[in-house]
Amino acid sequence: MNVLRFNIDRAQKEAIVIKEQLVDIVLYEYINIVFCGASQYELVQDCFDYIIEGFKITLHKALNEELKIHSSLYDNAQNSLLGYQWCKYLQKAERKDLIYDRANKGIQWIGYQYTLFETSHGANTPASWLYNDELGNIVFELTPVYPWFGSRPKQGETFIKYSEWMKTYKPILIRTIAKETAEQWLKQIDELIEVVKKNDERLRCTGIGCAHCAKIGKTGCHCGSLLVDVQDCKDN
Repeated sequence: MNVLRFNIDRAQKEAIVIKEQLVDIVLYEYINIVFCGASQYELVQDCFDYIIEGFKITLHKALNEELKIHSSLYDNAQNSLLGYQWCKYLQKAERKDLIYDRANKGIQWIGYQYTLFETSHGANTPASWLYNDELGNIVFELTPVYPWFGSRPKQGETFIKYSEWMKTYKPILIRTIAKETAEQWLKQIDELIEVVKKNDERLRCTGIGCAHCAKIGKTGCHCGSLLVDVQDCKDN
């Protein structure tokens, strides 16, 4: 394995992709995950262990039909309102119109449970969701986020007011994920975790007298630190 693709369709035209070379990844290293299709979108950059554990848990829930989308997240035509309501949640002033999860002491917006990858906000960083529709199908959805939440327009950038931007809101894409595809993703995740654990054992110092340190000429204690940089790793 070099890079890992979680293919969405059989033609492999769309996929969730881990950009890093797998030989370089260790448990607590930051990784980049992107969506590749007709357009490419950055989905998240965070610690491998945190991202992959969350991905695995969410997939398990979807396969067990534990992520049935709440009725408030559909409009009258049964179109998803996940991303639209997420933008309202981020706007804060519009939160009063949303429904909250009573099981979480009324603190959490009801749609938050369907988040696939928690991400920063930006024009090219959409929100990603995974849920079960009313028939139990697994659905993957990407939705845009208002580009100027918490930030000012860059020089030369065309600014659009939030209220105007929301008038033209629509999801980026919505895809139904076959059960067999989701099961394949789980298998890929388990295999990936084993690869990364071996990387971690190979590339981290185990303490004074560490054989790995001796091999590359390091002295003293470097407990827990990476022993080689990415280029060294590729060369070995």
